[in-house]
Amino acid sequence: MAIETLWDDSSKTRIRIEFETSWTWDDLETALIKTDDFLASVAHSVDIIIDLEGSSLPKDFMNAAKNLLQNPVPRDNEGYRIVVGVNNMMQKAYQAIQSAFGEKLAGRDILFAQDLSQARSMLYSIRLNDK
Repeated sequence: MAIETLWDDSSKTRIRIEFETSWTWDDLETALIKTDDFLASVAHSVDIIIDLEGSSLPKDFMNAAKNLLQNPVPRDNEGYRIVVGVNNMMQKAYQAIQSAFGEKLAGRDILFAQDLSQARSMLYSIRLNDK
């Protein structure tokens, strides 16, 4: 499977979406449907870790982003989103998407981490401060 969606902890408070080196936009859509199913299965807040470490971005990302952003607003229990392992090209792609579709990204802020350990630490710290 090019993108795997799984619970990142036994309490089901974090979802991890792991990308392999090569993936397609169809793979991403399937992963997002599974993520939505996970979110719908619990009532509490769930954070999402998007692990892109070692993956590459398929072509035509602007059209794909436009299609993905046509989806409804995030679920009420969707928490923080942290992207792991983003290279310079992907950061520029995200900035281009943010620039072009800023209004559709409202409420969908993304944090960045260097690795999975840092992402988990960031979420732990954020959640401590939320209490």
